[in-house]
Amino acid sequence: MGDAQFKRWSGLAALLFTLLLLPLEGWRAGAQVPSLNDLAGDWQNAAEVRSLPALNSTQGSAQAVRDVLAIGNLSFPPITMTSNTGALLIDGSAPTLQQTRWFPYQVLRRAAAGNLVVETTTRMAYEQSGLLFHLAVTNNGTAAQSFELRVLLSASTSRHSHWGWGIPRDKSAGSRFSVLVTEDHQSLLLHDSSNHLANCFSFEQKPDELSANANSGQAVWHVTLKPQGVLDINYVLALGEKEEGVHDLAVKWAKHFDATFAQVQSDWEARFIAMFTPKNRFFSGHLPVLVTPDEKMRRVYYMSAVSLLSVYRTGFPVAPRVYVSNTPESNCTMMYFWDTREWATVFALLDAATLKECLHSWLAKGITNGYAEEYLTGTLQGPWYSANDYSIFILLNAYLDVTGDRAFLSERINDQTVLEHMAGLATHWKTLVRPDRTLADYGKAGNLLECVPTYINEVASFNAANIWMMRRMADIEAAEGNQARAEELRADVAHQLPAVLGLYEPGQGVWDSLHRDGTRVQMRHVFDFATVGLTISPDLSPKMRSEMTDFVERELLTDHWMRAQSLTDPAAAKSDRPDHGPMGAFCAWPGETIATFCEFGEFAKALDLLHRCASVTYEGPFCQSRELLGKTPDAPVRIAERGGRGLPSQTYNASNGGSFAETIIRGFFGYHPDLLKHTLVPDPRPRGFEGQLLDVLQDGQLYSVTSDRQGIQVAPSK
Repeated sequence: MGDAQFKRWSGLAALLFTLLLLPLEGWRAGAQVPSLNDLAGDWQNAAEVRSLPALNSTQGSAQAVRDVLAIGNLSFPPITMTSNTGALLIDGSAPTLQQTRWFPYQVLRRAAAGNLVVETTTRMAYEQSGLLFHLAVTNNGTAAQSFELRVLLSASTSRHSHWGWGIPRDKSAGSRFSVLVTEDHQSLLLHDSSNHLANCFSFEQKPDELSANANSGQAVWHVTLKPQGVLDINYVLALGEKEEGVHDLAVKWAKHFDATFAQVQSDWEARFIAMFTPKNRFFSGHLPVLVTPDEKMRRVYYMSAVSLLSVYRTGFPVAPRVYVSNTPESNCTMMYFWDTREWATVFALLDAATLKECLHSWLAKGITNGYAEEYLTGTLQGPWYSANDYSIFILLNAYLDVTGDRAFLSERINDQTVLEHMAGLATHWKTLVRPDRTLADYGKAGNLLECVPTYINEVASFNAANIWMMRRMADIEAAEGNQARAEELRADVAHQLPAVLGLYEPGQGVWDSLHRDGTRVQMRHVFDFATVGLTISPDLSPKMRSEMTDFVERELLTDHWMRAQSLTDPAAAKSDRPDHGPMGAFCAWPGETIATFCEFGEFAKALDLLHRCASVTYEGPFCQSRELLGKTPDAPVRIAERGGRGLPSQTYNASNGGSFAETIIRGFFGYHPDLLKHTLVPDPRPRGFEGQLLDVLQDGQLYSVTSDRQGIQVAPSK
């Protein structure tokens, strides 16, 4: 997109956004929160990008492909599209894709064909099912140039009622579609009468030719451009079920292209500002506004929020609002318990009503019956997962701590109160203890870190988490008047804790897994560091905390990211996946590592790692994982696409990116609300940076939390 065109549409979007916001939202958040354009990625060399930028809306998602114009991986559940939307040809050949750029609300691409430069901008309608395309061709030569520009048009869709991790795409769908040229050769309607699906391309200005093939079409322009001359083409694609409605929507968008195009940005901006505005129209709560001169922290915080907004969905039949765990390559309809707990406090602050609905649904369905809820059917998917107990307990605890909704403990879900459900989660480990053993056995690799074959059986991480859950449960039981039950839990803690600490490797800073054959295997992995560090830190000696920190700095951290698993781990060669192996990290792992540094009081180290991670956001949002393109500390970092040997691909957008906002709020600003104490506690330890969180919610009241040289201060919001 040329600068003039970009300013034109951005200006129109800003005007629409201002008119929308003025009567409804306060200005306080808008004055401090960066614009979405401020959070855009930089131009990337397309040849170096592993995963191309994605598009998202409240209804679905899609992704750029290695063409300057086409879009693939498109789904608006329950509808998916096979293949992509077509391609752009100049004199019969596809221009070479050179650069891509991600914005939260659009994807930009550049390509070249000789002296002709092609720039495209693609946006996804925010609350309806469709795409908007703008393309500009510029003659950068010194002489006039004549050429044929051809846009291939394809949109074969199918409807699917059952989804899982993989997205169902019917490869035979195209053969069922017939094509009709309408609107005096300005629109192309594709319809599948047998499945009652329809898709329509419509152009702002009539192409020189618009024709239909068996199940697709093409638009052609015969062009002569003077030196520096520009050809602009705008068109849309609406997708849906009813032929007449889809056709009319596409025609409407095309006739009012500029306004429709600008509306996408303004809709995104409105939701983004609402995330930080008390009593907004879109969420049941809000996030604190971060004000700080630390630009890297500021960018990471707001990019973390953008990552959550990218997976925000309002179109599912069984839930009014959800935050899917991944999109667009896989898992577009599910919320994983584990991924969601990575931003538990953020969830409770932003949208406690939705969190409560999720928790009620998950407990009612029985969390031993799956690891995620699928929102087309409202069913649980997958097997019971080792992380389920800890994940659901964290989410329940965060909801209670932030909202102060103590009455929730007495609500009955199925045949138990929430208090009883929590007690069950905290003690479920007892069913996993093998004869004559002390610790819970969490089974094989597929139930733990999946790609790490030695991380099995009795592991430190979840057994330490059991200690934390029992301690927290004991405090809640005591507060509820169940003193005998509280003492039983504390006795269990006293019995379990020595066995957990016995898995530590002195001098190494790592923890062992104890296999069923009695073998102890060192786990040089971030998961033990973070989970143990965040659950039983008070039980670790200063020497243990120092050794654990040294291990992470020495073997896991890189210049701009980290690896989940040390290259020296015994199973590193067999852990070929960028999220949990040695060549990258799930995006929550750096967030949890920073949080653990904060828990250990290592604020300088925490801030240093946060600053290192800021650089990755100039490619795009937080994703399922980022891959290290090499084994040296200075290895480039990219949004991962490959999944590993025979494994599904990683995804461009993921909710686990909310872990960075979680860590900034809890770790750096010391926000640890407590259902039982009803107060926020100042902390005299300086964090090494200056900043404020404005309008922090605790128990129905708003506070400002300040970090300066005197540590953390808390005061009621003015």
